[in-house]
Amino acid sequence: MNRILFILLLTFNWSGFSQTQSEMNKTARVAYKESDKQLNEIYQTILSAYQTDSVFIDNLKKSQRIWIRFRNAEMAMKYPDYSVIHYGSIQPTCEAYYLKELTDQRIKTLKIWVRGVAEGETCNGSVKIIPEIDAAYMQKALIQKDSSIWLTTNMKKDHRIIGYKSKDLQSTKMILLSIFTNEVENNPFECVYGAYYETNEMKDLKLKYVATEKEFLKIAILQQGKIIDQVYMLKKCFEFEA
Repeated sequence: MNRILFILLLTFNWSGFSQTQSEMNKTARVAYKESDKQLNEIYQTILSAYQTDSVFIDNLKKSQRIWIRFRNAEMAMKYPDYSVIHYGSIQPTCEAYYLKELTDQRIKTLKIWVRGVAEGETCNGSVKIIPEIDAAYMQKALIQKDSSIWLTTNMKKDHRIIGYKSKDLQSTKMILLSIFTNEVENNPFECVYGAYYETNEMKDLKLKYVATEKEFLKIAILQQGKIIDQVYMLKKCFEFEA
């Protein structure tokens, strides 16, 4: 009787483990599929944005085909075609997360063609230069009397406001407010706190004016009322409430 009970308990435990592993495999696969979807969206965005540059487009397509072969070769190198017993039931999870890692690396590489580079960059190659917004058509963010910052989309004007880690335009981009889809979708600048069209989209984040430091404003980033970081934004992108 005890032996039968032991076997039943063992069977139940293995069944529970298998179910958990199955869920892990599914989660990993979904994570990879999300990255694969993002890569495809970025690739299609580049094809559309650079459609008049036929030489670049041909090379992009060639590069993507080669990358797919490279990705498959990397997978085969890391996980050779051994027997199932060699890897165990966790194998689908491992493979999916490695596919995601390789895909995320490709996303990072291609994002530069989506976001472009700033004027003055001499090694941009085929990457488009980001034009500065004409002052006459610039939508400025409003610093309200309580120092909170408000910005909404104005279809007749453009805005691009970047929060930098330091008072240096080459420093890490921490947060972005932009009217341009290719600068917001999928956060191509990889801003630490995300990219948004307007302040209302920032969920639980708020911006608050702290001080003016020459051509920059020091801006606090708040989450649930508490300051979690400070960034620097160009003063020319703001106006104070009268």
